[in-house]
Amino acid sequence: MNAIRVDAGRGWGWITEGWRLFARAPGVWIVILLIYSGISVVLSLIPLIGMLAYPLLSPVLTGGVLYGADKQARGETLEIGDLFRGFQDQGRMGPLVILGLISLAGYMLMGLILMVFVGGGIATGIVLDDPGQGITPEMIEGLFGVGFMVLMLVELTLWAVIMMAMLYAIPLVMLGRQDAWPAVQDSIAACWINMLPLLVFGLMGLVLAMIAAIPFGLGFLILWPVMACAVYASYREVFAEPTPTRVTLRK
Repeated sequence: MNAIRVDAGRGWGWITEGWRLFARAPGVWIVILLIYSGISVVLSLIPLIGMLAYPLLSPVLTGGVLYGADKQARGETLEIGDLFRGFQDQGRMGPLVILGLISLAGYMLMGLILMVFVGGGIATGIVLDDPGQGITPEMIEGLFGVGFMVLMLVELTLWAVIMMAMLYAIPLVMLGRQDAWPAVQDSIAACWINMLPLLVFGLMGLVLAMIAAIPFGLGFLILWPVMACAVYASYREVFAEPTPTRVTLRK
């Protein structure tokens, strides 16, 4: 699917549209959030298996959340069971799990690079620590400082690519009926051409997150579903879906 470029100000506009969707059924959205969070906590408590299961199942659950937002945008009633729509739609569950595999592979690559850096750093430190090398401690610190900055740059770049890949890939698979890999490619391309509105979206989300954290974090009960609905609004606009969603959301 071809993405379109939108104005930077739409980053905030998506959040306001997300709020409008949330406000139609706040109680249901909060229950969906609590169930999602409960599943995440349970999986995190299962050694190894849970750590692998969560990244695989997370896109399936997120797909259900976006399906619920899509139902609301089409004038239908949001239901708690919509969270599990990705499991019920067998044609979508497979590609969504594949998206989880792709993201898991990305995070494993990040971990592997970190391990290589640490191992290589230890080996290099042992070699450079030989007095016969004529290398001062200040030179060693400078070398490791540069290496650490390169590592952070590489890790941050990989993390950004994973985020770009998953942002629109999940709705493209769940709602756009695409296969996993084409959806990842389209998602990265869409994020690339809409870097400015997504930057505004992210910065505004960060500000709202700091505000939400003030009352013992209770604000996240509202912020999380609002941002999920905002991602849906962003997807609909960026990919110009032929539905009345955009018109309805802006009333």
